[in-house]
Amino acid sequence: MFLAGCIGADTAEWGSNGIDVDFSEQEVEITTNLGASKTTYENLSPVGCEVGEEVISAKNASDAIEFTGFLSASVLYDSHDPINGARNMETAVTAAVAIQSMAIGDAENMKDGEGARIDIKQWDRPLSPETRGTGTVDLDDIDQEEESDWYILGLIPTSENINDGFRALSEWHKPITIHGYLISSTLANGSAFTIDGKQQNTGYHRTSGSQAHDLDENCNLIVGTDNYHSVYVLVEKIEIDGRVVSSSGNHDDEWKLGDVPFIGRAGFITFFLVVGVGGSIGMFLLSQMIVRDGAKETMKTLLGEEGLAKIKKVAADLKRDRKSGSISPTERKRQQDKADREALKLQQSSKKSAKKDEALSGFDLDSALSGDSSTDDGPSDFGRGSSSVVATEESIKLDKEMSDSEVVGSAAFGQQESWSPPTKRESASVSNVVSKEQTKQRTEHFSSVRSTSTKAVKKKAAKAPVKRRAAKKRKAVAPEPQESEPQYEEKTESQTFDDDDDFSDFSF
Repeated sequence: MFLAGCIGADTAEWGSNGIDVDFSEQEVEITTNLGASKTTYENLSPVGCEVGEEVISAKNASDAIEFTGFLSASVLYDSHDPINGARNMETAVTAAVAIQSMAIGDAENMKDGEGARIDIKQWDRPLSPETRGTGTVDLDDIDQEEESDWYILGLIPTSENINDGFRALSEWHKPITIHGYLISSTLANGSAFTIDGKQQNTGYHRTSGSQAHDLDENCNLIVGTDNYHSVYVLVEKIEIDGRVVSSSGNHDDEWKLGDVPFIGRAGFITFFLVVGVGGSIGMFLLSQMIVRDGAKETMKTLLGEEGLAKIKKVAADLKRDRKSGSISPTERKRQQDKADREALKLQQSSKKSAKKDEALSGFDLDSALSGDSSTDDGPSDFGRGSSSVVATEESIKLDKEMSDSEVVGSAAFGQQESWSPPTKRESASVSNVVSKEQTKQRTEHFSSVRSTSTKAVKKKAAKAPVKRRAAKKRKAVAPEPQESEPQYEEKTESQTFDDDDDFSDFSF
C-alpha cells in the first residue's frame, strides 16, 4: 500500500488553511497559516542566477539557482508550533533538507552505506537542526575544519504540485538537485525587508562577507569557507534519483507518489490485484481441495467402500428429507422443549388463578358460629345473614324426625311427667358438627344413668319439640379440620342390686 501511494508522509495543506504562494520572477507574496496565526509577506524579491559574462545571483534573473549533492536527511512540516521556537519566515517552510554538496555524478556514484549519516535529535526550526553526534557527521559542529560542504535549506513551495512532491524527500540517501530562488533582504521596491521593525538577514540572500552567496558556472551555489550554508529557498523544481517534481506536474519524468519503475503505478496496482488477491484466493481454494481429498482418502482407509456408501446414503436421505420439509431430531426436540415450557407456564398461571378464586370463595367459620340463627322454615339464602351456612329441606326433615323419635320414646316408657321443650339453643350451636355433649348422651352405657335417665326423659317430654337446623357447608370450600370425637368403649361392670330396688321401671 505504501508503494501504491495509498500511504505516505503528511505535508502541509495548500491554500488559505495552510500555505499559499503567489510566485513570479519579479515579485513573490507568501501567505502562511502554519504558525500561531495567519501571516502574509508581500513584495518579496526572488534572487536567481543571471548568466552573462559572469554568472551571478541577482533579482529578476531568468534562471534558478541550483543546490546539487547527496540527500542525507530531511523533515516535512504540516504545521509549526511557536513553543518550539519557529517564527517569522520559518512558519512558511513546509520541508527542510540537509544536502552534502557535490557534483551530481559523484552523488549518483555513491554506493549505499557510503554516504554521510546524520542522527537527527530535533528539527523544529528548519535552518537549525539539532543532532546527537552519533552519526558520521554532526551538523552542530560543522566549521572550517570540516572536510565536507553542506546545504541546510528551508524549502518553500511555489505551487501545489511542488508542495505535494516534497513527499519524495522522505527517502534519504539519494542524489538530488533542487532548483529555486533565494529571498532578498530587500523588497521589490528597494526598501529593507523588516519584520516587527527589525531587518531580516539570517536565511536570506547575502552579497558580502564569509556567508556571501556566489554561484559557479552551472548556477550552483558555492559553499563558503565555513563549509555551511543555511538559506530559505523558493523551490521551482526538484530532480531526485532520476525523477522530476515540476511546478506544473507535466514533466515527462514526473515523480508521483507510489510510482513503480518499469510497470508504473497503474501496472503495479493491477499486478497486485491480479497476482496478489487472485493468487491468494486460488491458493486457498487449492488448499481446500487438497485437504478434502486427504480427508476422503483417510475415511476410505478407515471405513472402507461399504462404510463410505452408507454415509453417502445417510447424507442423501437427510438432504432429501430437508427438501421435503421434514425436521431433524434436534429441531424436533427443540420444538418439544418449547411446547413443554409453554405448558408449564400455562399450568403455573392456572394455579395462581385457582388460588385467587379459592381465597375469594372461602367463608369465615367464626362469623358463621357467631351469627343469629333463623327460625324460618324454608332454606335461607346464601349470604343473607352474618353466617354463610345454608339450611336445606333435608336438614329440616332430619331434625323433625329426630324430635318425633324422642317424643315417641318417652311415651313408650310411660313417663307421667309432662314434657317441656329445651331452652333455646345459642346461635353458636348452628354449625355443621354435632356437639360433644349430645354425642356423649348417645354413647353412654345404661348402667351409668340408672337414677338420672328417668328425670332426663321426663324433662325432655315436658318440653315442646324444637326444629333444629342442620348446617350444610358449601361444596367449594374444604371443611376445616374438626377434633375427633372421643370414643367410649362399653365396659362391662358387675352390678349389685339391693333387695329394695324396683325392677318394674324399664325406662333405660
